[in-house]
Amino acid sequence: MDRKKVLSLGAVAVAAVLLAPSALRAQEGDLYTIETMHEYNGGLKALWMDIQVEQIEVLTLGEGRSSTRLHRQPFRWVSGDARRRADGSNLTYLVHQAGLAGSGLDAAAAEAAIDRAMKSWTGTPCFSAKVATAKRPDTGADPDIFDGILGYGGFGDYRAADIVHAGWMPPSFFDEVNGAGSGETVLAFSVTFIYIGADGKPTDVNRDGYLDTAANEIYYNQGFAWTLGNGGIDLESVAVHELGHSLGIGHIGAPLEAVMNPVYSGIHRSLNPLDGAALCSVWGSWSR
Repeated sequence: MDRKKVLSLGAVAVAAVLLAPSALRAQEGDLYTIETMHEYNGGLKALWMDIQVEQIEVLTLGEGRSSTRLHRQPFRWVSGDARRRADGSNLTYLVHQAGLAGSGLDAAAAEAAIDRAMKSWTGTPCFSAKVATAKRPDTGADPDIFDGILGYGGFGDYRAADIVHAGWMPPSFFDEVNGAGSGETVLAFSVTFIYIGADGKPTDVNRDGYLDTAANEIYYNQGFAWTLGNGGIDLESVAVHELGHSLGIGHIGAPLEAVMNPVYSGIHRSLNPLDGAALCSVWGSWSR
């Protein structure tokens, strides 16, 4: 990975963070990805941004990977948070239509598969009783930022929607984020950003004990044969998995039929009971 792209934006400042014992106790997951996250956050700090990357969750072929996060304290969306142009208590999402080109699929059909994946989660009673989702239109403007500092795109408007399906990226992008060879095994990943205050520390504005989620971006690997069914990597199944992370759900080790299993095992579009229980554990206590 060409770290100079990120370090040149001011990420040298994170060296002290990487060496701090308290930070080492808190962060967990893949060490290469942790380094990427720290360097990226150094770039955001240099740009005077009030957000930082908190977690990257990947879906793989073969052996699964651990979740990579910088704090053990969990995070949640804050209802009505003006910092993210919140739509009241609604949770918004957007599909970046320009990013669909790398999928090799019909754009309209691919977007419909992503919409169905969203409904798989939002139709669950413990979620729908608390929050509604609203799809924001794609205006053609760049709605994501994670690819920007890494040199794979522009630095867009991360407030375009709470959850953004940013599109398909080359395998080299995944190598840079997760380490050499990752472009051959990582199908997609979800990036969660949290808010930080003027002191550089994560915020909890509503004092609910959770860090404040700022944005979530999903990236897919164009190095695979994507399909809308059998014969390749099923987009809807992968989108369901990544959207689970967008909603604050971690990986479920077993059974393989659980959509939140960290290893892709074929078409699994419907929530397993464990997936539903995980969703309810996050959103059942969520307050408007």
